Amino acid sequence: MNNPIDNTPRVTRSQLSGNDHRPYTETGSAGASAKSPSSARLDSSLQSNRLQAVHEAIEHTPEIDSKRVADIRERIARGDYPLNVERIAERFAAFEKLLDG
Repeated sequence: MNNPIDNTPRVTRSQLSGNDHRPYTETGSAGASAKSPSSARLDSSLQSNRLQAVHEAIEHTPEIDSKRVADIRERIARGDYPLNVERIAERFAAFEKLLDG
């Protein structure tokens, strides 16, 4: 799923924090709590996948153009920059839903 704000790949909280402590079997379902060598490899694979997702999110995050940001701020202050308040409100609402879920 992509981030609705800038359309970049979205990384979930569990991918970033690794807080999903349920052991997984090779089929991806919750398994027994004892770790076998295959489940240890699977945990390592899950961590690798999480790190890869974070790396991809960083790679797809655009650089900030400070000059452009300053220009837009100045134009907003002067009243020369058109703002679509309905679209901004919709985007904020969508972002808040992402944070809640």
